[in-house]
Amino acid sequence: MTVLNFKKSTLSAGLFLALTSITTFAAHADQLADIKKAGVVKVATFDSNPPFGSVDAKTHDIVGYDVDFAKALAKTLGVKLQLVPTNPANRIPLLQSGKADLIVADITITPERAKVVDFSIPYFVTGQQFLVPAGSPDKLDAYATARIGAVKGTTGEQELHNRFPQSRVLSYDDIPLALSALRNGNVQAITQDSTILAGLLDARRTKPSTKSYLNC
Repeated sequence: MTVLNFKKSTLSAGLFLALTSITTFAAHADQLADIKKAGVVKVATFDSNPPFGSVDAKTHDIVGYDVDFAKALAKTLGVKLQLVPTNPANRIPLLQSGKADLIVADITITPERAKVVDFSIPYFVTGQQFLVPAGSPDKLDAYATARIGAVKGTTGEQELHNRFPQSRVLSYDDIPLALSALRNGNVQAITQDSTILAGLLDARRTKPSTKSYLNC
């Protein structure tokens, strides 16, 4: 597979106001008090997006970069951690419905999302990239009218519609499904954060010689 650069993303944890900053804490201290009273914090995180969150094949636990952040937060609050598996499209709805107290799930900071959730300070910067079969064109313009796979509810999905209006965007619930579509030939490219694509390829790799990396 070949990886092509697309755009840069800044990631943050999406939090209830009580957990975002000192300035909003006082007005929403009851939310934090409820968490401490319950003795558990419910954190929405991915279970299919390595290296941020995926299921360990041996332990069947969700592990990853975001999970480490969630564990550190729970330890700081002095409460137990309950991970709530999610996909990108369900992150904010889980928070709004009260099924999660906060999101730690590779969420890009955007003005639209900031209208409905508050963000922590950024903790990761990554780039949006394309993943295409080896031997495919290495220029983004070659995919202007292509079938491109994306994950529902992501900024990558939105950006495809803006940058490639003539393309056919096929949306999937998670990145492993998009990868399967690419391997099956249902799409000519898929897009996601570069770190996720790297983690996905590493987790699914069968023949190291079948992929290469290109910058454009």
